[in-house]
Amino acid sequence: MTTFITGGASQIGLGLARLLRQANRSVLFGSRAGRGMDGFRFTWVPFDWDDASTYKKAFKPRENINILKPVESVYVLSPNCMDHLPQVTPFIDLAVQKGVKRFVLISGADAVKGGPEMAVQGYLEKVALKFGEEGFSRLCSAEGYLDLNIKERDEIITPLPTARVPFIAVEDIAQAAFDAIVYEGYIDPEDEAKSGPILIGPDLISYDEVAQILTTALGRPIKHRVISRDESLAICSSYGLPKDLAEALVDIELALEKGSGERLVTDKEFDVARKVGKVGVKEYVEKNKGLWLE
Repeated sequence: MTTFITGGASQIGLGLARLLRQANRSVLFGSRAGRGMDGFRFTWVPFDWDDASTYKKAFKPRENINILKPVESVYVLSPNCMDHLPQVTPFIDLAVQKGVKRFVLISGADAVKGGPEMAVQGYLEKVALKFGEEGFSRLCSAEGYLDLNIKERDEIITPLPTARVPFIAVEDIAQAAFDAIVYEGYIDPEDEAKSGPILIGPDLISYDEVAQILTTALGRPIKHRVISRDESLAICSSYGLPKDLAEALVDIELALEKGSGERLVTDKEFDVARKVGKVGVKEYVEKNKGLWLE
């Protein structure tokens, strides 16, 4: 079968596509302009959450594209807005009409306790029950990131002086998405381990500790610089995100300082859904240090 991957050439999407290719499964990307697809030899079609007329292209590729198998699974990376439903539900409805049997939804750690992704999850639950589909899996990943400031300024910038984060590697998220897509059988929404795994990394560490790991791996001093909420909000807004979304993302990040990341590791309420990845921070940095070298 073919898996349709929304969100263009995201790191997770590309990682998932590689795993599917290794398993001899067809992959079709949805992308606004195919940016970042060069060199990966993956097929793509125009797809834009803001343009519903592009949704059908996932199921009727251009004539010069050779997709031998129909789309039966979809990896959903929701659009950059607070209310996803008006854009995502029409696509889900169309996908079901076209024979899609499995949806995999990626969401942040905030979705564990509520958030806009939960509305999409609720709609997918109704779709699975109404149409008797194989179900869906929502992957909740722990927040935490390493950005380009490491290469350009030799520093990590966060509003988190002491927060400990269970960093999850891209490879582990991609593997969880792959496992959900290739799983044979019905995914019961009541089965948290399969329908809503909470992905965390094997290390629970602070950004100060991450800076030290980077210092050792890169052979030059890397510092962790703590900034204010307003400064963090300005950075998010500079990426062109809507104000309400930028504020929500910053607040999610600040929740880490209050222990939201640690609770994913320690609280018993997450014992069933918790899924610990294999790639630790040291291993990830060592494998990807070329990203931050001169």
